Amino acid sequence: VTFFEVNETDDNGLVGKKIHAHKMPAHFRDEGGASLHPSGNKFVAGGSDLWVRVFDFESGEQLECHRGHHGPIRCLRYAPGGKTYASGSEDGTIRLWKTDP
Repeated sequence: VTFFEVNETDDNGLVGKKIHAHKMPAHFRDEGGASLHPSGNKFVAGGSDLWVRVFDFESGEQLECHRGHHGPIRCLRYAPGGKTYASGSEDGTIRLWKTDP
């Protein structure tokens, strides 16, 4: 998972600067998604193994792990307040999860 800071555009579109990258298990590489917590101190990621994981942004350490989907996870997004996040899966479901602040 790679995070970029995007704050300008040029003639070709957006210009971003890589700010952080974490090696994820192989099942995240070609599919899945990630979302940065509004505080910037953690992120959530999911993929084809059906697990939703929360990681520390700086160290990449896994903080939480949840399972509830029956198909690969394709999208994740934190709520603006950061107390919950949503995950969407190929199984046709969207799940809402509570997270530690």
